[in-house]
Amino acid sequence: MATEHYPVMLEETVEALVLEGAEKVVDATFGGGGHARRILQELGPEGRVIGIDLDPEVAARAAGLAEEDRRFTFRPGAYDEVLEGLVAEGVNVDVVLFDLGLSSYQIDEAARGFSYVREGPLDMRMDPGRGRSAADFLNDTEPAEIVGVLVRYGDVPRGEARRVAREVVRRRPLATTLELSEAVRAAVGWKERGGNPAKRIFQAVRVYVNDEVGGLERALSAAERLLLPGGRLVAMTFHSGEDRVVKRFISGRAGRCVCPPELPVCICGVRPIFRKGVVRRPSAREVEENPRSASARLRSTVRTSEPLDVDHLPEETP
Repeated sequence: MATEHYPVMLEETVEALVLEGAEKVVDATFGGGGHARRILQELGPEGRVIGIDLDPEVAARAAGLAEEDRRFTFRPGAYDEVLEGLVAEGVNVDVVLFDLGLSSYQIDEAARGFSYVREGPLDMRMDPGRGRSAADFLNDTEPAEIVGVLVRYGDVPRGEARRVAREVVRRRPLATTLELSEAVRAAVGWKERGGNPAKRIFQAVRVYVNDEVGGLERALSAAERLLLPGGRLVAMTFHSGEDRVVKRFISGRAGRCVCPPELPVCICGVRPIFRKGVVRRPSAREVEENPRSASARLRSTVRTSEPLDVDHLPEETP
């Protein structure tokens, strides 16, 4: 049974949102609902929160909150698709929040296939009825492609990734999470430092199976179009791959001058779409109380009044 979910850096997140009471907020990763409930406490009668989540098991929690508080509405689906739908509807909002980590509900429920220490089906899909499962990917894919996924999405050293891929192929078909964990252990052993070596392997496969990087890039682009001038974009990441995506997105729109340094004034005409905010990390006390928070990074940025020029937005690079 899943443990209770405690949002990471909850108060720091609310502080970064800079809520005054009448904002329209999009919680793009509703999950356990902790952020949405806390945000509603800061909003007045005119404030609104739109929750989004792909996980079918979230719908019941969201429905309960909608019954409690009419300022909250829920839209099921992948956040990139829902956000793009809001753009198409002509919606504008003051805040978009992304909490990109898995919730305790997902990690601790063995049947979801996310845990590398509890036995469950080798699934890892946010929506079990959508796309290929982790088992489908690992059992049907060429070793070279598996290596590429582990390196790109789990920051796994290439030599280690090759050993894991060979062991996975040798043990096919894999059906459970512990079978994958045992394959990783057989391939790379156990390291005294760095924790369970299966952690990064599971992360990489999960990110790939759910297209988390592509979805995040599309969602950030949609958020850019949703936000009103002065609107805040806040994103909490839990691994280096998704943090790179968020950091690159913000930096690419922060308007860095590209004029030659010898020019006395700027003539490139760069106009920032976002102003960078601070980067926060969890406190030592929070990490002690919740070790899962240790890798968290909270980034915030503010939308300027500069109109979007969709033909000249920075290109996203892998």
